[in-house]
Amino acid sequence: MGSECTPPELREGIRTGVIGALKRDFELRGGRTARLLVAAGVVGVAGAVGITLLVSGHPFGHHPAWHVPVFSAVWAGLLVVSLSIALLQLRTPSLPLARAASVGIFGLALAGICGALCPDQHFLHWWSRTGIGAQLTAAGGPALGTLCFGLVTSVLIAVWAAIVAPGNRRQPPLRPLLPAGMLLLMLLPGIALQTVDTSWSIFLGWLAGAASGSYLGVAGGIRLRALAARS
Repeated sequence: MGSECTPPELREGIRTGVIGALKRDFELRGGRTARLLVAAGVVGVAGAVGITLLVSGHPFGHHPAWHVPVFSAVWAGLLVVSLSIALLQLRTPSLPLARAASVGIFGLALAGICGALCPDQHFLHWWSRTGIGAQLTAAGGPALGTLCFGLVTSVLIAVWAAIVAPGNRRQPPLRPLLPAGMLLLMLLPGIALQTVDTSWSIFLGWLAGAASGSYLGVAGGIRLRALAARS
């Protein structure tokens, strides 16, 4: 069977269209990468400053000398890994790692800012002197008071982190479990630092409250963001 030759005009049109599409895609990706670099730098600096304020403002009289470098190194390492995942847009078909890491980064930055603004760098001491915190501690003990503190603070942080964290609307809706886990991982060194020289029940209470609050807050933030996008 003979085959008809493709007209030169058609070949040139296809070639021009493909090259033009590739150029537009490259320009869009380049601009998006530049915006991501700027956003990562701003958020990374905010998170680093918040962490530094938390560590430097925390009274370390009852801490061993190695606590400062160890907790700072752990936080810095988590921040570097999370920024790399978010900037490189790492993901699998079922795990949106980049979007989850963005939630954790923004959550850490918000937690650092809130912690720096707290009048007492021993957060549990401040919480136990508030009206609600004192009542909860008196009713159920320090573990219950700490659990409620971790729940309330993590919900507030997670809601805002899920709302402001960057995401692509063309991607499927984000499920809350993975970003909540990333946020909890970023908050974990701070929880450990704040509960040194306390009981395991206080540490586990705070951890359970933070885990529950992270999940509920991220789920609420995703829902609010979806509602705002539709309006």
